[in-house]
Amino acid sequence: MKRFSYILAGFTVLLALLTAAMPWCTSAVAGYLAPLGLLVIPLAIFSTLATIIAVLYRSKGISLLFGTACLICLFLCGKSWAVSFATDESPSHSLHLISWNAEGFQLNKDTLQASATFIRNLHPDVICLQERPHDNLLHRDSISEAFGYPYRVFNSREDEVLNLAIYSRFPLSNMKEYYFSNSYNKVLQIDLQYKGRTIRLFNMHLQTTGITPAFQGNNLLHTYQLNARERNRQAQLLAEAIASSPYPVILCGDLNDTPISYAYRKLTNKLKDCFLEAGNGWGGTYQPACNLFRIDYTLCSPELKTSAYHLYSNHWSDHRIQYTIVIPL
Repeated sequence: MKRFSYILAGFTVLLALLTAAMPWCTSAVAGYLAPLGLLVIPLAIFSTLATIIAVLYRSKGISLLFGTACLICLFLCGKSWAVSFATDESPSHSLHLISWNAEGFQLNKDTLQASATFIRNLHPDVICLQERPHDNLLHRDSISEAFGYPYRVFNSREDEVLNLAIYSRFPLSNMKEYYFSNSYNKVLQIDLQYKGRTIRLFNMHLQTTGITPAFQGNNLLHTYQLNARERNRQAQLLAEAIASSPYPVILCGDLNDTPISYAYRKLTNKLKDCFLEAGNGWGGTYQPACNLFRIDYTLCSPELKTSAYHLYSNHWSDHRIQYTIVIPL
């Protein structure tokens, strides 16, 4: 029994180390190991309980192994947990931003009206939407009317699903679109003319995981790994676009990956995580999984200070609403 406990403890440490190393691997290897990112929380719970049991039974070696795995996993979970003493500072030159995967507004005009009213009451300057429905399903004019903003941009290639939209109180210019082969996912880039300054805004929706409730495939693990590799390639292209920007950058949207991922590491290489800067509590954004997983983000350049970050649960979509206040320095 003791030998089995050592084997189990050693295997747990190995999993924890592989998970910690995964974001730093090559794009292809990280894609293969990507499911480990989903195991961080259950692995943290298991290793914590195992450490306590081993300590109670005075098994020093086993408790040391499980304790090591526990510390690694808790450290990794730290990117989904934030403690901030930000005071929602909102001077006259602060920019208020909403980012939300609207899940097509459930193809329902009542859902559109209710969610738009809620968002308008937050008084954002910019709204970035992911999963805008196809015009044949819920026309962009109806969505624009519900939000009522003077400046707006949409992706030009209308897909059946996964379209994007940006609404703004301030002028928008120099739109650029990023499309990916064999994918409905995309990125919309625009320059925001904000009170004499230019801020480059990226609205992203990277490769879906393939493990949604509607999944019909036969090999869930293989599908997830394939999509993770594609998402890693997309993140690499997006990171290059961000690095080449002559202006401060705000990147927001649905990454479809956890903070323990290659894609997150690439995109935060030049940008700060607004949730970690000014959020509080657990940052999970995917509601069908009880907000266990954080897959939606708002990131910004060091030239922008994050003074507030809030998440709003809702019944209009499968994603929580991100609300961020940034202050140009």
